[in-house]
Amino acid sequence: MLGKRDKKHGLRDLELFIQSGNRSLLIKGRSGTGKETLCFELAGNNIKDYSVLFITRNQTDKILYRRFSWVKDFVLPANIVEISIQDAGMTDPSFVLSAIVNAITSSSKKVVDPFLSSESPKKPFIILDVWDSVSREMNTVDRMRAEKLLTSLAEKYDGFIIFLSEQTDTASLEYLVDGVIETVQQYYKTYRIRETSLEKLKGVPIRRPKVPFTLQNGRFVAFSRLSHEKQGSSRFVSLSNSESRFSTGNSDLDSKLGGGFKRGSVIGVEIDRDVDRFALVPLLSPLTLNFIAQGNPALISSSADQDIDAIVNYLSPYVDPEKLKNLKVFGHGFGALSEYIIEREGIDFEASHNKWAKTYDILKAEKRPLLMSVDYSFVELAYPSQEKLVLKAMIENSRTIRHNKDLMIMVSRPGFESLEVMKSVCDLHLRIFDHEGTTFIAALKPQIFLCNMQSTFEMGYPQLILEDSV
Repeated sequence: MLGKRDKKHGLRDLELFIQSGNRSLLIKGRSGTGKETLCFELAGNNIKDYSVLFITRNQTDKILYRRFSWVKDFVLPANIVEISIQDAGMTDPSFVLSAIVNAITSSSKKVVDPFLSSESPKKPFIILDVWDSVSREMNTVDRMRAEKLLTSLAEKYDGFIIFLSEQTDTASLEYLVDGVIETVQQYYKTYRIRETSLEKLKGVPIRRPKVPFTLQNGRFVAFSRLSHEKQGSSRFVSLSNSESRFSTGNSDLDSKLGGGFKRGSVIGVEIDRDVDRFALVPLLSPLTLNFIAQGNPALISSSADQDIDAIVNYLSPYVDPEKLKNLKVFGHGFGALSEYIIEREGIDFEASHNKWAKTYDILKAEKRPLLMSVDYSFVELAYPSQEKLVLKAMIENSRTIRHNKDLMIMVSRPGFESLEVMKSVCDLHLRIFDHEGTTFIAALKPQIFLCNMQSTFEMGYPQLILEDSV
C-alpha cells in the first residue's frame, strides 16, 4: 500500500535532468535488472511534453502490453517499431541504422504535423532497445559515428533519446550522452535488492547517487528514506486477533506472516549499528496501539536515556484515554505521566527485574493477552556488571510468555551478548538494516520477506508501509 506517497520519489534527480533540456541518456545493466521498466516510468512521467517512440528488437505491441499493461495509454501501437535483426537485409548494421533513423524521422514528422492535431506538438521520446544488436556488429569508428547521428537527431527534433545496453564496453557512448545510469541487483541471503547507480547527469546535482528500488507489480518504484515525522490525531482502528495469532496492527504485515504473530511467541528484532534506533517505531507503534485499543495490556521497557513521557505522548492521541491505562513503560520519566511509569531500581538489575515481574502479574490479573517489549541491548548498557542476570532474565521471560500465550518483542544489536540469546530463543527473527540510505526489514528465521520500511499517517494514526524488494 502506497497511499498518497509519491511513487516518483527517488526519480526526482532524473525528472530534473530531463526537464533541464538534456537530450540523451544511457541506461546500462544486465538483463532483468529493470532497464525497460525504468524507461517507461520516465516516459510516462513526461507524456505531457513528449510522444513516446519505442524501437525494439522482437516485441510486438501485444507482447509489450502483456508485460507492461500500464503503458497502453502513452505507448501507442503505431509508435512501436519492431526491427528484427534476423530479417533478410537487416544483417548489415547499416541497414538497421537506416531503419532506426527512418523510424525516428517519420515519427518526428508526424509529431510536428500541424494538421494532425490542434494541440501543441509533442517532442519525440525515443527508447532505443535495439542498439546492442546493432552496435556489436560495427567497428569502433562506425559505432561512434552512428551514436553521434542518433543523438543529433534527438537534438534536431527537440526530443530525448534513451539507449538501453547490456554491454560493458560503452565508453564512447558514455562520453557522448548527457546522462548515464546503471541498474544492478544484489542479493542479501536469498533476497534480491535492486538499485540504480546515477553515474552522470549533466547539469543536475545528484542527491542520491544510488537508489534502491522495486519492480513490484511491474512498476519501477524507488525506495525512500524512513521518515519520523509525526502527524494526525485520529483514533487507531484496530485489527482483530485470530484464535492462533495476534495482529501486528498492519494488514500487509499480517498477510506476510500468515495472519500475524503467533500467540505465545517470541519475536526477535535485530537492529544494525548504523540504523537509527527510532526505526523500530513504525513496527512497534501499530502493534502496541492494536493491543491497548482492544483493552489488552502492554509492558514496554525503554532505553535508560529515553523520556517515558515521550513514548506516552506519541501514542496517546490515537487511543481512548481509558484504554491507555493498559500501557506501562519501564524506565525514567521526567514529566507528569507517573501513572504509566514503572521506575527502574537504579543499578540493581535483580530489584528492577522483580519490579518488572510484579508489574507483569498485575497487568495479567484479568488474564487478557499481553504485549511485552524489551530492548535488551539497552538493558545490557544500563547494567554492565550484571550481564549474566540479564541473559538469564531473557530466557525466563520467554518461558513466561510462551506459557501464558502472550507476545514478546525482544530487541538487540550486533556486539551485545543479548543478540545471541535472542537468536536462540526467538520464534521469528527480524533484522532491520540500512542499504544506501533506505531502511529494510528482513525476516531471517524463517526467510519470508525483505521489504523497504516506511511510515505514514494517511489514516490519521501511525501505520507501517512495506514495499517488497522484488
